[in-house]
Amino acid sequence: MTNRKNQQFMWIRFASLALVVLLAACASNKPVLTDSALEGADGVDVVTPLPEGLEEAYTDGLSLMEDERFEEALAHWQGVSTQFPGYPGVWVNLGLTQWQLMQPEDALQSYEQSISLDEEYCPPYGLSGIVLRDLGRFEDAETAYLSAIDCDPQYAMNYYNLGILKDLYRNDLVAALSWYRKARRLMPDDEKLNIWVIDLARRSGEPEDDPEEIDVWQAELEALIRKREAEAAAARAAQLAAQANQTDGVEVVAENQAEGQIEGESVAESQPEEPTEPDATEAGTDELNETVEQTEAAADTTNEGDASIEGEASDREGAE
Repeated sequence: MTNRKNQQFMWIRFASLALVVLLAACASNKPVLTDSALEGADGVDVVTPLPEGLEEAYTDGLSLMEDERFEEALAHWQGVSTQFPGYPGVWVNLGLTQWQLMQPEDALQSYEQSISLDEEYCPPYGLSGIVLRDLGRFEDAETAYLSAIDCDPQYAMNYYNLGILKDLYRNDLVAALSWYRKARRLMPDDEKLNIWVIDLARRSGEPEDDPEEIDVWQAELEALIRKREAEAAAARAAQLAAQANQTDGVEVVAENQAEGQIEGESVAESQPEEPTEPDATEAGTDELNETVEQTEAAADTTNEGDASIEGEASDREGAE
């Protein structure tokens, strides 16, 4: 029993490290990162260029963990979580590092932070189950494992870890066997798991062959997976259609503006020229000329009046 427990622990340990590599797949060797923190309103991940420095930080942190330099990895992921706090995967890698350093409470807080950023991001649920189990919180661990299975029903290790919880920590052999059987359906080539199923079936008095209920479960699981894939494809198609419509709308507006400008120019060319207002300088000159003419006319009238007065004066003088 002890040997099997040690084997199971090692499996979980290296499965966790394998998960680190899996989380890194979205960052390494790619110019873009799909992260649940950047998910669209329709549930479809939005591919967005990486913030400067994040890709390099991911790669460096994973290298430290794979080399088991966990003290350095801890400081590294703490810094990354401060610089890029909106990425759930960053908090998962910090939690994994804390768990390796026997800091379960801190690891649990990191996983909770990851979940708070995106409840549909699956890894922190199963990893929380492992931490909660280590803390002796078995009921909470079971809840976490069930949440992990609901989030990602295809991931075999969640079924397997729930089987471990029932087998080694709760001594519920029948329930453990059921979870092991389901894990085996998802990992049919794992001979070690097959041996454990046979051993546990014999000790619990259950048949070694899977009962019909496991077949029913697998059929329902496959149907659920097909449904989720169809929904994701439909959501993606809707998103692409919306983006295409938005692009078409922008092009139509641009075309309408261009056509309006051309029509405006054509109308302007076809209209007769309107009489223009006289130039202010010309108008002022005309007014000045008119004033001069009026002044000259007035001067002539004055001269004539003066001549008449002079004539009248001469006449008076002659009379005297």
